[in-house]
Amino acid sequence: MTDTSSSNPRGRLKIAPAKDLRKYTQQIWLAGLGAFSRAEEEGGKLFDNLVKIGEELEHKTDTTAHDLKDKVIEKASDTREKVERAIDDRLSSTLTRLGIPSQRDFEALSERMDNLTRVIEQLVQQLERNR
Repeated sequence: MTDTSSSNPRGRLKIAPAKDLRKYTQQIWLAGLGAFSRAEEEGGKLFDNLVKIGEELEHKTDTTAHDLKDKVIEKASDTREKVERAIDDRLSSTLTRLGIPSQRDFEALSERMDNLTRVIEQLVQQLERNR
């Protein structure tokens, strides 16, 4: 502390008594301990809050990532189906132009052959009965 009066024979500085200095030093020490204690309490609460916020963010991120993955798989599946359909159509038209029968043509032919076989068997049975 400074004293601006000229009555102080030692100059302008006024030295505090030792008793006051110990009191101020003790108060500074206690204020430091109080600040440390408060920081420790608040720091623990802050840490817990940050952990909670982090957990919530992680959950949201996991949910978003899962939803995004599902959407990507769905789009990829749709695209794959469209490509397969386009290839099937092009291949079918190319085979038809070349005169190569398709699977459907073979199935229709097989069904007609089954029908003809049944008719022939019926005719054979009628001929045997008429003899």
